[in-house]
Amino acid sequence: MTAHVLIVEDDEDYIAELSAIFGGLAAPSRLTVARNRDEARTLLDSEFYDFAILDLKIPTGNGTLDLDPEHGKFVFHHARKVTPGTKLLVLTSSPSDDFIADLLTQKHDSDIWGEGAKIDTVEFLRKINIDRAPITIGKVVDAIHALDGIELELRSVNLSTGEDRLVRIFARRFGAMRCRASKIGAGRSGAKTLRLQLFDGSGAPLREVVAKLGSLDRVQDEDRRYEANVVLLNGAVTPRKMSMLEFGAGPTAGLFYQLAQGHDESMFAVMAKEDKRAASAVAATSAALADWSASKAETRRTVAKVRACWVEDEAAKALQAKYGLDWAAEFEGKQLQTRWCCVHGDLHGENILVANGNKIVIIDYGDVGMSAASYDPVSLELSAVLQQNDTISTAWPNEAACRKWHDLDAYLADCPIPGFIRACREWSTAVAAGRREIAASAYTYLLRQLKYSDTDKQRILALLEGVRACMAST
Repeated sequence: MTAHVLIVEDDEDYIAELSAIFGGLAAPSRLTVARNRDEARTLLDSEFYDFAILDLKIPTGNGTLDLDPEHGKFVFHHARKVTPGTKLLVLTSSPSDDFIADLLTQKHDSDIWGEGAKIDTVEFLRKINIDRAPITIGKVVDAIHALDGIELELRSVNLSTGEDRLVRIFARRFGAMRCRASKIGAGRSGAKTLRLQLFDGSGAPLREVVAKLGSLDRVQDEDRRYEANVVLLNGAVTPRKMSMLEFGAGPTAGLFYQLAQGHDESMFAVMAKEDKRAASAVAATSAALADWSASKAETRRTVAKVRACWVEDEAAKALQAKYGLDWAAEFEGKQLQTRWCCVHGDLHGENILVANGNKIVIIDYGDVGMSAASYDPVSLELSAVLQQNDTISTAWPNEAACRKWHDLDAYLADCPIPGFIRACREWSTAVAAGRREIAASAYTYLLRQLKYSDTDKQRILALLEGVRACMAST
């Protein structure tokens, strides 16, 4: 495995010396040189780097002579911002420079590449001691190259360089020699959710894992939500967090959850094969999340307050204008009783995994937060007709059926999955403070789906008419 290295240095002698050090190592490296601040910033914004070596005293651009440590400090902080998982080696003229203390606050101890020992994510080296660089550089390149020992089998999934690194680092930490990765979930957040199956050197399975890969701030945010809310649920229905990896993969970080074996099908997959079983899995999901909504008192709110949990005011106004929802302002002003509690926030059919006996596990906690209790069951129901799955078609629900969404029996005429839909609606009714709350949740979910380029806009607009009728009937 080739180490991707950025050298930020304007002195050609040091560039040559560092290049010679890398060239003398047994493991391969790909070197990129930036000779000034602006070039370094551009490269950090656009390329992946395992390792960066930064001289602090550099110019701002090509042909300039404004050498100053401030320009190197800018590159340092920019690297920490855009590629926080990249290890940094900082070259200094003197360890007593007054700015070193500031940079030291960015240092962490971490087992970056799964070697079993913690190292500094930021190191400093005086230029006059450059003869010590081969030891530091060699250890880094060897650690990166060792990741190649993990055999990675990708099943219908493409990984970026950083994502590939992170999966291998996790597998190495747990003593796996082979890892099979397949994609699960179908969220729109930009993060990637994977199923990882780890095997030891004899080929025996070690464990199954759900990995959530994304930017560091997104991963840290999900970790906070998990610790605050998901740990309150029954551990049998939520995968237990194993670790969070923040270093070794450039801009990419990851959360890793242990998954019990046997949860091989998504709710959507079950729904496509056996409607009755899907309905039972909905009931199991309702029971799994009951601890969030149980015993929560009703509160008085407006539709706008429910909507604002998932669609910001300016975005909502833009969508209402774009799709001619001239009734929305009055609709959002409606007062309603709500049962306000923690909800999953992205509960579609790919985020529920089903095992034999209709045991379920719920994954992907990046949107967990406070909202109306009915938002999850409404989201699950509507995801079946708006997000890609094997039952979705133009035949049902057609626009006429969508306008009858408020009348369940009429809506379900010719429905291929009536058991699933009824189970979702029963869940909504059980947890909501009333039909107005259900209508507010449905309006919010549908408005949220209008944001995405690949959703059926005519179906959404027709469903919104059914939601208006639901509100009018209360």
